Amino acid sequence: MRIADFTVPDTLAARGALELATQYQSPAITAHALRSWLWAEAFARVDGITDIDHELLYVSAVLHDIGIATEFDNHTISYEHAGGHVGVALTAGAGWPAHRRNRVLEVIVRHNWP
Repeated sequence: MRIADFTVPDTLAARGALELATQYQSPAITAHALRSWLWAEAFARVDGITDIDHELLYVSAVLHDIGIATEFDNHTISYEHAGGHVGVALTAGAGWPAHRRNRVLEVIVRHNWP
């Protein structure tokens, strides 16, 4: 398995997620987010999991720490929830149906759960 085996989704939401990540996060956090996506894709492949929404996985991974950014920091909710809502707003703008937007929120919120 090689990094080149994984293709970034060529969609409005995927491009928007990366644009937000690079605009608001440090290069180190953005690199961490991209590595998270690669690890998730790799583990799925190793485990034989094929029914993956690759676009949703990419968007969620790329934005999973965006709530740490000062611009999205919120004193009333956790950074996971703040980041999840950034994901919801981005994917709503990309025309995603509610169930997929809600799944992005859920994935980002739960990324630190044991």
